[in-house]
Amino acid sequence: MSDAEMVSGDDVAAWLKANPDFFMDHADVFSAMRVPHPQGGHAISMVERQLISLRDRNSQLEKQLLELIGYGQHNDGLIEKLHRLTLALLRAPDAALTLAVVQESLRSDFAIPFCAVRWWGSSLGEHGLEEMLACSDELRSYIGGLDRPYVGPNAAHESRAWLGAGSGDTRSFAYVPLVDGGVTGVLMLASEDGGRFTPDMATDVVTRLAQLTSAALSRFAQRGFEPQLA
Repeated sequence: MSDAEMVSGDDVAAWLKANPDFFMDHADVFSAMRVPHPQGGHAISMVERQLISLRDRNSQLEKQLLELIGYGQHNDGLIEKLHRLTLALLRAPDAALTLAVVQESLRSDFAIPFCAVRWWGSSLGEHGLEEMLACSDELRSYIGGLDRPYVGPNAAHESRAWLGAGSGDTRSFAYVPLVDGGVTGVLMLASEDGGRFTPDMATDVVTRLAQLTSAALSRFAQRGFEPQLA
């Protein structure tokens, strides 16, 4: 047979579409045909082989459906946590309680064992807040130069000391700029799990956490005042 006379797959599909009763008319022929079992060992009929293929396909679809359900449940849980945090931040009457709400939510809802906030924007109108302590020029420059949150194994400059007692074994970190017009601070997250914050992870959630933190703190900011650097 020449190339011009060869039948393509499209030709076969078109012919079968035009003759939908072909398989029914020749059911006895196909049922008598024997093909290898997909797992080997013996021959089976075409009908059995088609049933096995359908079961395998059904199993794959069920697995995909379960994965989609799992993703949906995870997203529902995440939305609920962010909603709960948002409501708590709206109720916080001052900057000190706002910071406490953020830290408690990160620990209890998001299972992030270590976190810290540093704010170098306009004064929060509060005295004695640890989060208002001066940061080095190097760290502020580093945070201001981030075009996306840093996630990875390295602690930036003096920031490891912010985490306090019990944080000596932290192995992965996230630094997310707080932005209110310009970069006004940083949300630092840390974990003893080296795989918790990795360079290949999505940063949508930590970015939203930082946005909520920044928006909540900016409510108490007094414009026109900059804390002195050490």
